[in-house]
Amino acid sequence: MSPTPVLLDCDPGIDDALAIAYLVAEHLAGRIELTGAVCTAGNVGLEDTVANACAWLDLAGAPELPVAAGASGPIAVPHVLTPETHGPRGAGHAQLPTTTRSTDPRDGARLWVDAAREHPGELVAVVTGPSSTLALALELEPALPRLLRRLVVMGGSFRGHPGNTTPVSEWNVDVDPEAADRVCLAWEVARADDPSVAPARWCGLDLTERAVWTPERSGRLVEAARGSTLSRHLADALRFYFEFHESVGEGYLAQVHDPLVAWLALHPEAALTEPVHLRIECAGEHTRGMTVEDRRGHRGRPANAELVVDLSVPGGAVAVVEEVTASIANLR
Repeated sequence: MSPTPVLLDCDPGIDDALAIAYLVAEHLAGRIELTGAVCTAGNVGLEDTVANACAWLDLAGAPELPVAAGASGPIAVPHVLTPETHGPRGAGHAQLPTTTRSTDPRDGARLWVDAAREHPGELVAVVTGPSSTLALALELEPALPRLLRRLVVMGGSFRGHPGNTTPVSEWNVDVDPEAADRVCLAWEVARADDPSVAPARWCGLDLTERAVWTPERSGRLVEAARGSTLSRHLADALRFYFEFHESVGEGYLAQVHDPLVAWLALHPEAALTEPVHLRIECAGEHTRGMTVEDRRGHRGRPANAELVVDLSVPGGAVAVVEEVTASIANLR
């Protein structure tokens, strides 16, 4: 069997760096074909986002692949950055090397569309940042939901789980609710026309906060990777992430949402899901950015989303993080 084509839309960001390294490891092992990386401004501005993505790809030993700059910010509101969470440049304490990797002349939305058209019905798309570029891609190609094999999104907070940006909203959605809602609406329309279109899979904080990285794990990664440049830079980046989580009362650890979602994109059979009709609140004074899931069919609309509510693998998220660590440790 040929390797599964995968497109990553990311906003590195510290846990994005782990997702990038993991996907590169899977690509080099021949299990996937990493067809490209779209860089969407999120945790940091677009220039830093692109530079970080290229640097992490270099450090992981990725071959040349399309890296395209996507949306420079939210589609309807000012962009809010997160230097307190990921550092002023998005790499924590890591001093990333200057990259010589060239970027693709296409913008990120065009790369989305081209990748889907090149691999119709086969492409697995993973979004670990805001949905801003994906929303623009849907304007270029409204049939995008039909072209993808699977869309997996890190975003939202479900089943009453508290948000991490407001009481009810998760950051990737909160930074650009209009974009996330356009994604929900696009999949609603597509599935109303053709029920065979796969619902988008959403991985919210209720799931991803279980993926915890500790200083001990950083130490084991550096040791297993024999002190590789990649592992040392990841450890430096994660040290900042530990400090942030400690500052907000979570302890000296890091919730690494994005590598868990990247792993789930490659292991769909491990996801325990719940079908829902999903929309994003874009107007509420106290609820803007809230992911509103209809489980009982109140809206009378087809399920446009599957919430990943749990994992079927023994050990759950802890075991997944262990597998991700082992994959990254194989990179030299």
